[in-house]
Amino acid sequence: METTGNKYDPAKETSRIEAFSDAVFAIAITLLILDIHVPEVKANESLLKSLAAEWASILALLIGFFTLLICWINHHYMFQIIHQSNSMLLLLNGFKLLVVTLTPFATALLSKHIQTEWKEAAVNIYCFNFALMGIAMTSVWCYANAKGFTRSSSAKLLKATTRLYIFAGIFSGLIWIVSFFSIMACLFLSAIMFLIFIFPKQTVTGLVNRSK
Repeated sequence: METTGNKYDPAKETSRIEAFSDAVFAIAITLLILDIHVPEVKANESLLKSLAAEWASILALLIGFFTLLICWINHHYMFQIIHQSNSMLLLLNGFKLLVVTLTPFATALLSKHIQTEWKEAAVNIYCFNFALMGIAMTSVWCYANAKGFTRSSSAKLLKATTRLYIFAGIFSGLIWIVSFFSIMACLFLSAIMFLIFIFPKQTVTGLVNRSK
């Protein structure tokens, strides 16, 4: 625990976790662009047509980017409430960062094989990575909240946040299961999850208001 004079400042205890996590997220998002290549324009071909032929790589980039962006937004939201840590929380956060670093690889597989006979396997692998992300998010929050590392003026807010992140683990796992049966249904469910988690604070506030 870090101290300032004789006064303990719990906000300092998670600052290094957040800084390190932000760096990992930034590197992972940057790595996504490495799978996008400048197309070679053949004779009598337009540049736009050549770019359109790269649609799979561009789509995979967008999916990977929004996956990491929303994960980062929720990580930021959680650590506005989490003010303390211990070794286990560091390990759980490390597991989440491991999944973050694997996301560019899963995205590259999706980009390379989405138009091949192995597209189902590529989608399954990406969705498995997605499910691990949801489980990691759930683990970080539920452990921190159970250990009393969270700080909020509202017990209802903590309860609603717990409901939201338990849902994240369950729903992301469901998306992985659905990916074995329908790619379109999998994409539809992923879009729903993105919409739910893109503004976590507003979503939690809505859950609190509905519980009154």
